[in-house]
Amino acid sequence: MKTKKSLIISTLILASIPLSLAATKKIIDIRKSAAGTPANIVIDVASNQGTVPSNLWQNLSQGGEEAADMLSPVAIGSTLLQSLHPKLIRIDHLFDYFNVYQGPNNYNFYLLDKSINTIISSGAIPMLSLSYTTADMSENGQNAGAPKDWDQWYQLVKATAKHYSVDKNISGIYYEVWNEPDLFGSWHYGKNPNYSTLYIKTAQAVMDGARGTNYYLGGPATTAYYKNWVKALFKTASQNKLRLDFISWHRYSKNSLDYLKDIDDLNKIFIDYPDYYTVQKIITEFGPNPEGDAWYDNSLSGIHLISLSTQLAGKIHKLFSFEIVDGPKRKNDQSTGWGMITHQSQGSLPKPRYFALKFLNQLENSTLLNSVGNGTWVTSLSTRKNKITQTLLVNYDPKNSHVETVPVTWQVLKQGKYRLTVLHYQADGNLRPTSKIINLVNNFRYTETIYMEPNTALILELTPLF
Repeated sequence: MKTKKSLIISTLILASIPLSLAATKKIIDIRKSAAGTPANIVIDVASNQGTVPSNLWQNLSQGGEEAADMLSPVAIGSTLLQSLHPKLIRIDHLFDYFNVYQGPNNYNFYLLDKSINTIISSGAIPMLSLSYTTADMSENGQNAGAPKDWDQWYQLVKATAKHYSVDKNISGIYYEVWNEPDLFGSWHYGKNPNYSTLYIKTAQAVMDGARGTNYYLGGPATTAYYKNWVKALFKTASQNKLRLDFISWHRYSKNSLDYLKDIDDLNKIFIDYPDYYTVQKIITEFGPNPEGDAWYDNSLSGIHLISLSTQLAGKIHKLFSFEIVDGPKRKNDQSTGWGMITHQSQGSLPKPRYFALKFLNQLENSTLLNSVGNGTWVTSLSTRKNKITQTLLVNYDPKNSHVETVPVTWQVLKQGKYRLTVLHYQADGNLRPTSKIINLVNNFRYTETIYMEPNTALILELTPLF
């Protein structure tokens, strides 16, 4: 009988075979002097690959731009947030912004409750990034420093977990141990202040406070993917018999390969830590740039989101877009902010990435179909909703130059008439649908050639008229 470790090795080797074969098929685009693989999308309309992974992209993070309930203007008296159908909403700065800690064994959840209630009103479940120590709790007298009294930190976290998982009975809540520990508090995986100690104390507090309820626990939510942090966390959780339900990290990059390399490296680590092979893999913050960038105000951020959703589907469990609402406009900023919606002082207006999420959501509540033929720039996701076959195509090129003509083939079709509708992603949310009738006679497959400009996305809907 194969061991769990040998099974993982075999699985990873087999999974790499299609990628290796695909890598050998190259073309040279003389016009752009770029080497890459062209897309040739083939969809089996009769297949069934399970539920479409809309839970991948329907997760959002809100940063600590203000010590306030920043989501209220877009969720209370407004349907902007609800319209995105969020599944999880992550917030941080729980303790230093919301005045929960009033002194030893004295806690006030009033302000934090307001933010949590807003999240729940949007239809989402909260992810609480358990951060940060307040200045009067830390040994260095600064926010995010190591606690001067670990028991007081334990009691605070335990009370927080009990308050939300037990007293408020929020099922499925995610508890993430700290936010960007390599930055905030300058924690380390191998020396003091030691993240392993932080995880031990925090995880035990959550496990004690939320005992008997349904919740998820994990970390480390570092500023990027660092394999040594992950290995250290696996060792810490294993040696101390602590729950570790998910591994989380952040990634800001315009290059899709950076995200894929992170995941590939994490999968390799599982060979040596087979007991954690089934933990959830979660990017709890992502975007094109960790700094302010004009992309956040134009359609490129939307294309970036759509493309990554097609490429990461089936590879990780959840992807959290950072962030929901912009902070207050600051002088000399290169953009209004990282948000999908402008700050309320700027009118709470939806931005292109907001409409990208709504565009993706057209695929939710449907069945995933078997589809092959993604290329270097053009990637896809195919679904079936009722009798309608939907195929999402996105041509993403950070250099904004690649043009491609893409063959899209539907096979295992029934003969008869079909309507082919094309919905175009637009930065303003207008889909600009066009359609035509197809009469399929003496054939069980159909190919449509799609011309795609750089950084465009569309959904092809094939509807039987019989």
